[in-house]
Amino acid sequence: MRRFAIACCLVLIIQGCATLKPYPESSLSGEDGMCQRWLENIEATLDEYDLNDPETVRINGFPHLRVNRFLASMGERTTSNEAFAEWMEQMRQLDSAGKKLEFANLPTSAMQQLASNIPIAGSFEQALEHCGKRLNQLSLNNPELKQKLLEQAQIPDAYQSWKRAVGLYPLARYAASIGIERLHRELDASFKIPLAKLPQQGTLIRYSPPHSSPLPFERITAMMKSAYDTPLGIPLLSPLQLQQLLEHFAPVWEIDTRNDTDKIGAVGLGSDKQPRIDINQPTTYVAHGYARWHGRVVLQLIYQIWLPAREKTGMLDLYGGPLDSLIWRVTLDPEGVPIAFDSIHACGCYYLLFPSQGYRAIPPKDGAEPVLSPKSIASISPGQHLLLRLQSRTHYLQQVSSVDDTARGYMFQNLEQLRSLPMPNGSKRSLYDQDGIIDASERAERFLLWPYGIASPGAMRQWGTHAIAFIGRRHFDDPFLLENLLDKK
Repeated sequence: MRRFAIACCLVLIIQGCATLKPYPESSLSGEDGMCQRWLENIEATLDEYDLNDPETVRINGFPHLRVNRFLASMGERTTSNEAFAEWMEQMRQLDSAGKKLEFANLPTSAMQQLASNIPIAGSFEQALEHCGKRLNQLSLNNPELKQKLLEQAQIPDAYQSWKRAVGLYPLARYAASIGIERLHRELDASFKIPLAKLPQQGTLIRYSPPHSSPLPFERITAMMKSAYDTPLGIPLLSPLQLQQLLEHFAPVWEIDTRNDTDKIGAVGLGSDKQPRIDINQPTTYVAHGYARWHGRVVLQLIYQIWLPAREKTGMLDLYGGPLDSLIWRVTLDPEGVPIAFDSIHACGCYYLLFPSQGYRAIPPKDGAEPVLSPKSIASISPGQHLLLRLQSRTHYLQQVSSVDDTARGYMFQNLEQLRSLPMPNGSKRSLYDQDGIIDASERAERFLLWPYGIASPGAMRQWGTHAIAFIGRRHFDDPFLLENLLDKK
């Protein structure tokens, strides 16, 4: 039996190794082979230093590609060569962006070694693009490689099933349902109170987006229409167009402020490698993504703020601790009109859904955790922004209202920057660990909530790793999330 087990293990290992080399050996001669080996060497070096960034997932056997949940869902639409080529190019760009950030986080000696072995004349960045495109061409011309890529381009969910098994999840979910119902009542209560009558514990401080001219609706529609002219129907906008849309839909943050833990700021790392929030630099971190909406791809605009802490009320406070963060997301239809707005804290907690006019929230079709949808949001007038009122200490979202505001401004920074932050000694390091979690933000609630299968509940985590339900399985970056939670009135 022991020999049989060893033999089985060897077979699995051999099969696993085989998937690492999907390209025919005959195609990996010359420059193609040099590119393949160089890219594999990069991944091996990054693994050696534990620098595998989890925001996007490597694809086994394709060292020039990475995938996220959205692109994984688009594999089914690659029925033409043009669509398949665009799909691969999007995954190549994900890999290139990830490798550049990981490369910057390497020790200088490792960076120099990788840079000295590039297979072409040019920079590290040029070699990534050149080699990635060469290997993409090999896949495009080989039906077996195309099929292998479709099979491998998948994303594991963010839940740990073994914890649910050990923690008697079928029983634990009933306890969770009681706590969720109580939390939803608490969160929903403030949305029934007009903004001006919400109770205060401190001073209200508003942070407005950088000043910009509002975009006329006709210009947004024209911008979006031209962006959809792609084989996969993904709206690809220029950096300038994305910046204009991010500014146009940016929220105003209003925080009931008792002390410095209620102020937003820029994220940095100290000499002890621990996160710091510079409240003298109010900052909103921005990004964009995509979702699926009844056969179309729709654009999502992402806004994230960071605060120094969720202040603890005492030794028995399970939910307080260093760092806090809130994410606000705007989903636009193909004409550039909001479909919905939704929000989480960066722990994946406190998911809230706000349908736009003409839409309504519906119960989850999979029987998972109920979703709190406190109100719908009417269209706002040109020049106005949505104001998001946050509670002191907990930073719960209390109310959403439209305002014409000229308060203290905040800066925009790219959310991607948090994956490679400068250290005082000149090196760089990601804010997150290899699991996408910020260890410094661990909460005591993890000792209570582990049976639900979420790694370190309450801790702040990286984009792409947000599990947002204790009952069932749900992810904030699920491309079908809103399609499953919304319907037209």
